[in-house]
Amino acid sequence: MTVLFSIFLIGFTAMSAQIVIMREFLIVFYGNELSIGFILGSWLMWGALGSWFLARFADRAKSKLDLFSISQLVLSCLLILSILAVRSVKFYFRLAPGEIAGFMPMIISSFIILAPICMLMGFMFSLGCRIYQTKSAEMANNIGMAYAWESVGALLGGTLLSFVFIRLLDSITIVVILGLLNIFAALCLQWKLKTRKTSVLLAGVLIFILIADCVLWFSGRWSSLDEYSRKRQWQGYDILEDRNSIYGNIMVTKMDNQYSFFDNGLHLYSVPDKLACEQAVHFALLEHNDPRDLLLVGGGVGGLIGEMLKYPIRSVDYLELDPVIVEMAEKYLPARDYEPLKNAKVSIYNLDGRFFIKTTQRKYDCVITHLGDPYTALINRFYTVEFFKEVKNILNEGGILSFALSSSESYISPELAEYLSSVYFGLKEVFRDVLVIPGDTAYFLASDKAGTLTRNYNILMDRARKRNLNLKYVREYYLFSELSPQLMAYTEGVLLQGRQVRLNHDFRPSTYYYNMTFWAKRLGGPVFEKMLETFSFGRALIAVSGICVLIILTGLFGIRKSKNFYKQGSLMALMCAGFSSMAIQIIILLTFQIIYGYVFYKIGILLTVFMAGLAAGSFWMTTLMKRLKKPLNILIGLNSLFSILSLTLPAFFSWLSTSGKEIVFQAGASIIFPSLSVIAGLLAGAQFPIVNKIYLGQKQEEAGQIAGLTYGIDLLGSCLGALLSGIFLIPVLGISWSCFIVAAINFSALIVLLLGRDRF
Repeated sequence: MTVLFSIFLIGFTAMSAQIVIMREFLIVFYGNELSIGFILGSWLMWGALGSWFLARFADRAKSKLDLFSISQLVLSCLLILSILAVRSVKFYFRLAPGEIAGFMPMIISSFIILAPICMLMGFMFSLGCRIYQTKSAEMANNIGMAYAWESVGALLGGTLLSFVFIRLLDSITIVVILGLLNIFAALCLQWKLKTRKTSVLLAGVLIFILIADCVLWFSGRWSSLDEYSRKRQWQGYDILEDRNSIYGNIMVTKMDNQYSFFDNGLHLYSVPDKLACEQAVHFALLEHNDPRDLLLVGGGVGGLIGEMLKYPIRSVDYLELDPVIVEMAEKYLPARDYEPLKNAKVSIYNLDGRFFIKTTQRKYDCVITHLGDPYTALINRFYTVEFFKEVKNILNEGGILSFALSSSESYISPELAEYLSSVYFGLKEVFRDVLVIPGDTAYFLASDKAGTLTRNYNILMDRARKRNLNLKYVREYYLFSELSPQLMAYTEGVLLQGRQVRLNHDFRPSTYYYNMTFWAKRLGGPVFEKMLETFSFGRALIAVSGICVLIILTGLFGIRKSKNFYKQGSLMALMCAGFSSMAIQIIILLTFQIIYGYVFYKIGILLTVFMAGLAAGSFWMTTLMKRLKKPLNILIGLNSLFSILSLTLPAFFSWLSTSGKEIVFQAGASIIFPSLSVIAGLLAGAQFPIVNKIYLGQKQEEAGQIAGLTYGIDLLGSCLGALLSGIFLIPVLGISWSCFIVAAINFSALIVLLLGRDRF
């Protein structure tokens, strides 16, 4: 039972640490969902290597319990070091706090930082299987049971972390608790061997470390380390407060007399910033004949509402998903900067902007989104054709939509042109009148009434004088430059050259992809940039078709050469299952982000229920193992179900996205998406013990190596699924085609299994 508890603790520690470290990486990498693919891919790759290549030591080690105890002790140290390493990423890459990191730092740091901890945990699983299998002669059953117990630990760890720990404790304290649990488990293992001198000595060391950790915890030293490492991460800034909300990490800093707000490390706005506020508000409101009812998505705390109140308006509805941002603004901003939010005409809603716009019955004269560039899938959903249609439905006749994107006044590169054109033509798909005001920040304005928008700055300044506006920057000399015919003609000419770009849709986030390519070029990531450029839609389909054909040909060749190829075929099916389960999980996470916009809140829950499915599938199949006469047929059935699941996912997603019923919308977040994660985990978890039964045979003496091999194959497939789906498939092909590709790969493995069935 002590060994099972230690195996259970591997899963508990792995899932808890994964969520904590992933949240820390998301803060460093400005909430970019690509980092989820890199992190999960790195985590699974190193876990596979640890399980696969280090598994030989699981069978050769003389004192396996001692080795396992030492591994638990080392793991407790690596957990703390990993958090500190993540927080030092920008320091070592010489990136300023709030600066956008390139993709190479993202790739390099995730691979290096996660290597020690993940390889160790992968090895510990193989070692745990070898220790546990000595209790029984049924090798496959024992490995399946170990896999199930690890999954149960992951389920409990993810649940406690998502609902309890993450809301009450800082990251360092959480990993210290995980370390203490591992040291306690190691001590329990040594208690089983208390008659041996080495065990007594090791137990003494463990007791000393356990007591020292507890003393440091209760004396507040670990919390002090958390605070120190965070300040070092934001060196040069005076941190006023750093708070984890359910939606993300919110930080307020001060430099001289300027206050800056950051969400997951991404700069939201600074106060005061008169130039940005005037541009964001007055370009739109001066273009309108008589703006009365306004909707603002983001940016209200940054000073935009104060500029809006200069007009004789009736109402301003301000949408800010995270209430912590408004709370911290009230707490730290000077009274004159926060006072506009208390105005009787202003209503603040802590709701997702897409959900509000999709369901509201109100109509507006102007809708202004102040969210910045679509660095993430969360922000990209506010630049899609579907979103523009939703905004159009809530605009009065002659109403205006306005937002801003990074640009260049003097030279627009081909990558930047594609990025801006994908949004420009998306607007023109929905609105009749579209205007782009050039500059280093380009302002996009759109109206469904032709002739609403003017390019004549004299008309705009005449309206400003009639409305008694006291403006510092949006004045004659500024508008004369920005709306000059030459600059306007250059910008529009560049945008019109991008007629062949893909439009940005919810389930095919093209602007997100073009933004990645643009920043890869700008931040000096030539390798990643070339990969993105090479991975076009057509080439992706050709590559996937080639992989499917290769899988089938490998099966045909292997069956002809070996009567026992069904064993290798089962490993191939397991790798495809790992690939599919993780690809589907990434698809679920990003689709949830697209539809609901707060995956940071749900990421722990969705990963946890996925592990619940793994545990349930493994337990279920392990209990049936003795009664299975033809396990290969069961493997074929599970593989078929994976293909069916992949094919039906796009229909589920489309239904949830287009439904205007609140009950369907809420059920999707709370029931449907978690259920899909459970099903994916269930199908993957059920395959693991079956493949072990097929591959293991009677090789009892090689149980540790075979457990490491199958676990490593499973993790390797999962690694490829996380990396390829998150980085290439979804941005380039979109959600639906990514699902179809997952189905095609599973179907190819299914053909191999069917061809080899008669040999089993």
